[in-house]
Amino acid sequence: MTHPLIRSLARMVPLIRTLHDRQITLSRSVEALEAALAQEKAAAAQRLEETARALPPAIIEQTLSMVRAEYTVMPRYGFHQPIDYLETTIPPVFGPPVAVPGDPLPLPAPADRYGYPADDATYLAMGRSDADMFKGQIARHLDRRDGLAVLDFGCSVGRVLRHFDGERRDLGWQLHGVDVQATCIEWLRLHFPPEYQVFTGTVLPHLPLPDNSLDVIYGISVFTHVKYLWDAWLLELKRVLKPGGLLLQTIHTENAWDFYRRHKDVPGIMQHLPPAILEHEAMPHDWIHRGDIGISQAFWKAEVARRYWGRYVEVIDLLPPQHRESFQDLMVCRKPAG
Repeated sequence: MTHPLIRSLARMVPLIRTLHDRQITLSRSVEALEAALAQEKAAAAQRLEETARALPPAIIEQTLSMVRAEYTVMPRYGFHQPIDYLETTIPPVFGPPVAVPGDPLPLPAPADRYGYPADDATYLAMGRSDADMFKGQIARHLDRRDGLAVLDFGCSVGRVLRHFDGERRDLGWQLHGVDVQATCIEWLRLHFPPEYQVFTGTVLPHLPLPDNSLDVIYGISVFTHVKYLWDAWLLELKRVLKPGGLLLQTIHTENAWDFYRRHKDVPGIMQHLPPAILEHEAMPHDWIHRGDIGISQAFWKAEVARRYWGRYVEVIDLLPPQHRESFQDLMVCRKPAG
């Protein structure tokens, strides 16, 4: 008489054989898929190579530069905007600087003004209006004038910074400028006096400056484009300010929202802006920050900006646009003296 265990094992043999056959079939299917994928990959690589050979080298390099700029500009290039995205970088080519009678500093060529007016008089007037706005707040809130250390946070090619040259020469002001665009800083190195300390920064909240080293930090349209880490940036700016030092920054509030709504039909005006501007007459949220780490637009309701910024610095005032060329509010803050 056959033992029950043997009978059970005998019944399992067909099942084991079936499972074994399925395993072999699946293995063959996987091998076939891998072979097909490898063949398709090789064919795609060949098509790409044939396409590349048919394109002019300049078109290939332009396309690669666009891809690098779109997907790797910030992480790959140290979280700033480099002079170029090529493997080998050489000095950029600028237009001839413009000499204006009576002005000690040259102007950038119109092509090097980063969107500001090509007309020399208008360019100078706009920068002077912003500089005068800051000088007024400095005179109002600081009890001394000699030897101030001042940082232009987001200095571009010195559109505003140039208008502090009189204070540098007459009152011994120490002028600093930082920007994430390396090309701007290179232009300043070439054309501004060496007494101006200019350097390339990053979108990460760090400045290579000592604690308590600056009397004033001002900026035009920087926090209007800071979507990420704005709070950490406020703390970093507070770190390098001296106790009692001033932080003067423009921001987008309801005034800017209204400005963009009124000018929404101007070509290019809505680029990178929140679509909600077209849909809502008034800001529908306490704040709206749109974009990414490279290009962004930040809007605050004024009372919300006061409250949020007040957690990190002392908010003295939030002023409406201070001159006719501006549509941004001015945040006037101070590092507490204690």
